[in-house]
Amino acid sequence: MISKILIYVDDIKHIEDYRKVGVSTFLFALEGYCVGYNTYSLEEIEKIDVSNKYIILNRVLTSNDIDNLKPLLPQFKTIKGIVFEDIGLYQVLKNLNLNLELILFQNHFATNTKSVNFWLEKVDSLFIGNELTKTELEVITKEAIKPVCLHLYGYNQVMYSRRLLLSNWSDEFNIPKKNTNVITDKATGIKFRAIENEYGTVMYSENIFNGHDLLDLNNVKYFYVNPILIDHNKVMFFLQTFTQTTGEDNGFLNKETIYKLKERK
Repeated sequence: MISKILIYVDDIKHIEDYRKVGVSTFLFALEGYCVGYNTYSLEEIEKIDVSNKYIILNRVLTSNDIDNLKPLLPQFKTIKGIVFEDIGLYQVLKNLNLNLELILFQNHFATNTKSVNFWLEKVDSLFIGNELTKTELEVITKEAIKPVCLHLYGYNQVMYSRRLLLSNWSDEFNIPKKNTNVITDKATGIKFRAIENEYGTVMYSENIFNGHDLLDLNNVKYFYVNPILIDHNKVMFFLQTFTQTTGEDNGFLNKETIYKLKERK
């Protein structure tokens, strides 16, 4: 299964450790086009000597952002594919004929077979939503017309906002500003890990998601590991054992997500 791991590189110095345990496919966040990740310039990414290299663009972009990105895309000489969130990029990427794999990564949208297969007719793969049960994922992976990508390990992204939430809270409550912070919900006591840059804020879950039970699913292109905010030794232990340890949970794999909506009068 290690050959199907796609791991986000939060620190270039860790690549050799990942390779030693058999990981061969790496994801890099492109500077200026990502929120919630440590980013690298295109020049830095191009110089990294790995065979299977993907770039992630997870921001919702403005028209100017896309115009600025267009001349940059043909410079991807050593890149295997692009993982993207903004569907406005789809037609731009297709029209440029870059011979790159396209993988759609919208955290909470690909949750049923119809929408999954709609997009799989257009892209090479996509990430399935991270709030589904294993039973639901079994159905989707079985019926998907192409291999899909599944979250396997790491803090799950809870939300993304183009607002500078940590800056706003700092200004509102006159508290020191940090670009990475832990926010506690007063009502529930649940903690959220927040990362902010000039383009917005991403909130990650309280506990590390460990989806090792998903490794027996078929029709999977990549199992995604996101080590952001996790001790490197803990990540390496998971890659070597695929087991669950203290401070980790399996999210909604065995427990349905329940949405409570206020009744309209």
